[in-house]
Amino acid sequence: MTRAVRGLDHVVVMVDGIDAAEAAYRKLGFQVQPRGFHKKLGTANHLMIFDKDYFEILGIVEDTAFNAERREWLKEGGGLANVALATDGADLAFDAFKAAGLQPDAPLFFDRAVEVAGKTEHAQFRTVRIPKTHMPVVGFFVCEHLTPQFVYRGEWARHPNGARGILGVTVIAEQPAKWIVELEKYFGAGSVTREGEGLLVDTGTQPIRYLTRKDYLARYPGMTPVRPGDHPALLSVGVRSLAACEALLAKNGVKLVKPDAGRLIVPPAEAAHLTLEFRER
Repeated sequence: MTRAVRGLDHVVVMVDGIDAAEAAYRKLGFQVQPRGFHKKLGTANHLMIFDKDYFEILGIVEDTAFNAERREWLKEGGGLANVALATDGADLAFDAFKAAGLQPDAPLFFDRAVEVAGKTEHAQFRTVRIPKTHMPVVGFFVCEHLTPQFVYRGEWARHPNGARGILGVTVIAEQPAKWIVELEKYFGAGSVTREGEGLLVDTGTQPIRYLTRKDYLARYPGMTPVRPGDHPALLSVGVRSLAACEALLAKNGVKLVKPDAGRLIVPPAEAAHLTLEFRER
């Protein structure tokens, strides 16, 4: 059965200074892919690729109409910005989102050059963006991979820190319940469950959790949010061995917090304004 949304495809972390961010993520023990450029979008990125998902650090290298909103957002610093949703087709997602009243933009094609086995190839994508008027704190867009063989490669998914994939995203929202109706337009009726004052969103793969600021600080002690107000705040990544990951981070001089035996938390100052949680998977 084809589906407009098949869960999380990747997560976008906006950075103000892509050179420094690249160095930070190498220090965190990720295999950072060579820089890619999106000429139409005026942006450049580095990917941290896993078996079935990935996250990217994205910086602006040329002002364009496509990145005007991102430039405005960066004035308050970088951090977790968008979640890209997997799909069986950009046209399918466009039709479904239009029917749901999300007023999607028409599918946009773009590509970027990548080197595969010593040869330059072009990774190609079609995306469907949703306007900010329908943004439940975190920005969602759909990403259709036309050439997944130039993104998901086993040799690129081997990370010194043992990272295996995204476990979820955490959003700070002072009134989580107000977003239920909007979230169900993306993920379907019944996809949102209340957890105390917060929400747990079933995307089809990795969950998205909405927490009040008070509950966020209780769950992630010492991790003062980098932004005021509601915003996507934290990315959780699964690793093979938490002990091995902790040892590598300590060796590299990375400051971290260990609130309990099952988690390592890297503060925003160490990860280009992103709060990063490691858990075993």
